[in-house]
Amino acid sequence: MIKESFSHLLGGNYSLDSLEIASIQHEVDAETLVIDRLQLAIDELQLKLKPHESKRQDYKSLLSPLRRGVIPPEILGEIFWYAVEPYPVNRVGLVCKSWRDIALTTPSLWQTVIAPYGDAPINVGKLQAWTARAGTLPKTVGIGLNRRSRCECHRESEVDTCRLASPELIRFLTNGPVLDAVSLRCCTDYCLNRLFAARVAKSDESTLARSWDSIRHLSLKIDGWSTQQEQWQFLHNLPPVPSLVLDTPVFPNVPSEALPAMPPLDSLTTLHIVSEWPNSWVLRNLKSCPNLEEVILNFKESELQEDVWTEGRIQPVSLPKLQVLRFRQMNINGENTRMLRSLRMPALRTLELQYQDDPDPDDEEAFDTPDKLELYRDILRMLSGDDRVVDLKQLHLEYLPITSKGLRRILAILPSLTFLELAKIDVDRELFAISREVDKPLLPLLRHLKIHDNCGAFDVDDVCQYLAGRKASATEVGPDCVERLDMTFNKHRLPCGSRPDESVRAMELRGVGVLVNIGFSD
Repeated sequence: MIKESFSHLLGGNYSLDSLEIASIQHEVDAETLVIDRLQLAIDELQLKLKPHESKRQDYKSLLSPLRRGVIPPEILGEIFWYAVEPYPVNRVGLVCKSWRDIALTTPSLWQTVIAPYGDAPINVGKLQAWTARAGTLPKTVGIGLNRRSRCECHRESEVDTCRLASPELIRFLTNGPVLDAVSLRCCTDYCLNRLFAARVAKSDESTLARSWDSIRHLSLKIDGWSTQQEQWQFLHNLPPVPSLVLDTPVFPNVPSEALPAMPPLDSLTTLHIVSEWPNSWVLRNLKSCPNLEEVILNFKESELQEDVWTEGRIQPVSLPKLQVLRFRQMNINGENTRMLRSLRMPALRTLELQYQDDPDPDDEEAFDTPDKLELYRDILRMLSGDDRVVDLKQLHLEYLPITSKGLRRILAILPSLTFLELAKIDVDRELFAISREVDKPLLPLLRHLKIHDNCGAFDVDDVCQYLAGRKASATEVGPDCVERLDMTFNKHRLPCGSRPDESVRAMELRGVGVLVNIGFSD
């Protein structure tokens, strides 16, 4: 409070005389002097306070949950497992001694060991130490060369310059730990020929070949083509693995019949081919694996090479145990699905057809057959004749340009489907409107419909109204099986603030017992 002699001036708008002005200015100067003295004292205290705050923070860091052991080691090990990917796990051990001890005693952190690309010899001791820390858990080892690595395997040199076929690595893979998965990348097939030839020689010397014989998943990537005469001898010396990934080099300028073929591999149940080689070559190799249960054919986003397709010329390939067939990165104009006409797959349950993303907009032929008549004929042939597909349950279609009538025509010949996924399909918006107008419901056994729409091809209300209408028209004799609808949209293609998940039709569909999940994708 100010002095009493001046307090009456605060309550009114009085004019000040010269004496009052001088007195008030004197009080202002006096208070300013007091404030300056107090601020100086505060600054001195602040200087004294800072070192004490620093010491307090240091003491508090010593009481952190990690130092006090509040987080159990097994939980911290799980956190490490999620945090280190894709960084080298040994970085965790550089933080502190306790972290290092926990990392070294957490087997899951050491399950995967990838030898870095380069020309330096592979540190086999490191592979042994890391895989030993994984204990009894499944182990994965990745080893390879890059395209610029120096390798003399193609010259059949006696000097071991190839890090992939080194004696140390051969001993590790022959008498080392039990391995679940091995990934190998080489410059040419010569590297693999040397490596697997050494495997056969070592196996002949001893019945103990723990690493080779324990492998369940083998992945082979070959960057370059060696010679036309070389028939990839390593294919005849493969360990008896149930799962194989074969990534071939660029298609060579040789006839299809001259391409290397796999010998009979009765142990294979899963085969993943990454290639741009002709369909006839693919079928020839599938014929060598009669016990396949899953096949993935990845066409490397390239044009299919010239291949002669005449029904009757290609002998049918019987795969009686095949349950899953996935086509990936198919060219819009490619004839990859023509293989369906030659495959006999009575046990097939899942079919995935993924085309290349964003075909060239200047390619006028990309949309010459918008109803995909050939695809319809491919699937129809798959469903016809002896050993035909009789109970296909799941169908995945991705990046397929097609008309709604063409898509409905394909779905109409697959009444056994219980799951349908339409991912980024370039189709007009009439599919579900057309389906409402017919008496016979489309896909009568469908339980789960999944739609990923990035181009505005589907309307939430149309889809929900169609599914709700099915429920309304269901009878005890003909019940409707739909249980779930998942839809995602590109948020940039919908009006700002749009909430398709809260649409009236979506609410109605939930009201009849269908689980509805509608959201946005990136």
